[in-house]
Amino acid sequence: MSPLRHFFVTLFLTFLYQLHANAEPAPYPLDRPALTVHLADGQRLTFSIAQLQELPQASIQLRTSEGATQRWLGVPLKQLLRHIPDADNGRPLHTTALNDYSVLIPYEDIQRYDPLVAYQLDGRFMSIRDYGPLYLIYPFDDHPELHQQMFYNRSIWQLSEIHVE
Repeated sequence: MSPLRHFFVTLFLTFLYQLHANAEPAPYPLDRPALTVHLADGQRLTFSIAQLQELPQASIQLRTSEGATQRWLGVPLKQLLRHIPDADNGRPLHTTALNDYSVLIPYEDIQRYDPLVAYQLDGRFMSIRDYGPLYLIYPFDDHPELHQQMFYNRSIWQLSEIHVE
């Protein structure tokens, strides 16, 4: 191969690599199970994003530290629990993320703040790389008392499991 041709092939391959590296991450497939709910009796329910979209929707708007506004869209956790047998029982929920991070969500939080199981941020579905496909988010801007580390810790990204006790 001539040096000039080798140069152009290398340049072309570098260009293709950069295109791929800068490409948007693929969103999570809407029909693949995204959330598993473990019931107290040992049964499991799974929800895809498409199934979650069929439930009543809500949105939360939050301001970032830079002053930008984010719009989160999803299912209020309170609404989701109404579609799960014996889940709206006054007990805390044990939530787990894809990276095995876990946190308890007190029942009082669900009733008072109605956190959102979000699957879209600013009109785009979230990929796993972008902390999706599901993110349990609290309405921080609507309740100043939520601006505490305890509540930030309860906003779990890459939410994958809910254990109902």
